[in-house]
Amino acid sequence: MALLVRTSFGRVPHAMTFLPVPLVLFNLWMSAWFVFECLRQFLLTAMTPASGLRLVAFVFLAATLFSVGCLYGCVSVVHQFLGGKTSRRVRRGAKHLALAYSVMLIAGWSLYHFNAESGLFTMLRRTLGNVAFPLALAAWIWLLVGSRALTDAPWRAQVGKLAGVYVVLFSAMLVFAAVRDRLEAAGPALPLMMDVALVLAYTLVTVLWVESVQKAARASARHQAMP
Repeated sequence: MALLVRTSFGRVPHAMTFLPVPLVLFNLWMSAWFVFECLRQFLLTAMTPASGLRLVAFVFLAATLFSVGCLYGCVSVVHQFLGGKTSRRVRRGAKHLALAYSVMLIAGWSLYHFNAESGLFTMLRRTLGNVAFPLALAAWIWLLVGSRALTDAPWRAQVGKLAGVYVVLFSAMLVFAAVRDRLEAAGPALPLMMDVALVLAYTLVTVLWVESVQKAARASARHQAMP
């Protein structure tokens, strides 16, 4: 959150204002799953089945909404870095799709909470769970490829470096999501440990990159100020 505030009030170049948005939403997304694991391990046994399932459904709703926001944040970051009509149109379409999907998620959760009908909510949640990481990875691949067209050479190198690391990181997330069930069978604590490692890696990569850009901007400003 501090990084989000920092990039939004002129302390770093404007072209990276949205960069912390998907990071913050990704951390909230993972935090919701941590809450679910805590509920499953410690609290659900002390609650009635109906109350426990409703509470779990609400946690699932929060996690899914955060993932929708994270995906839209990835597209927004790509648009802010690359610009152009294509990215603007994709971002506009992603915005409408994210809003519509969020409304359907809330409607599906409401059907389950009040009428015990879980079909719509389960379908939407599982669909997003299957496509979330591939879509995020596709956004960062788009940024990696599109960064080659940036005209400023130093900025092109910095954006390409960030996009390349993001592609590697989200590829690892995609692989981990595919084998998560096997890891849980091998050791219940392994998925949580991997979640923590990925969250820390994503956060550190973003923070360190912002720091490097800020240092480069300061050095450039001092160089221009020299007589």
